[in-house]
Parts: sequence; structure tokens; C-alpha cells
Amino acid sequence: MQKKILSDQSLEELQVTQKKTQLLVIIFIVVLCILTGASLYLTLEKRITIFAFLPICFLPVFIYSLITMKNVKNEIKTRERYISMLQNK
Repeated sequence: MQKKILSDQSLEELQVTQKKTQLLVIIFIVVLCILTGASLYLTLEKRITIFAFLPICFLPVFIYSLITMKNVKNEIKTRERYISMLQNK
């Protein structure tokens, strides 16, 4: 399945995309917290292992998700401004 470009999506599709990305970001926050806690525990107990670097490895995916969420929010704001501008005329 090919992803649609944000500018090609309708306002309803953008709102669904926003909800999905917000859920994804929340899940990533929880997973990163668990991984960080586990890596800290393992580092203190058994010295540095490969598991200590797992949170760092998942950080770029988390940052990409945040950027995507920001872009979706900006597109929704732009559309809502345009719709309100048209209604005021």
C-alpha cells in the first residue's frame, strides 16, 4: 500500500492520520521509557551490553514520527484556515 501525500488527503483523512501518528508517538514514548529503564538496569548490574544501545537505535524512528505528526498538524491548520477564510467571504 502506497502512502498518500499529505496535500492529497482530505481533511477527514488528515484527522485520521493525526490520530494514528499521535497513538504511534505515545507507543514510542512508552517503549523508549521501558527500554531506557531496562538498559540502565542491565548496565548497572552487568556492565554495558548491546541492550544499552537499543534506546539510541530507536530514537531516529521516534524523531521521524514526531516530525510526521508536526507536518500533519500543520497541514490541518492550513486547511482549517483556508476553509474559514472561504466561509468569511
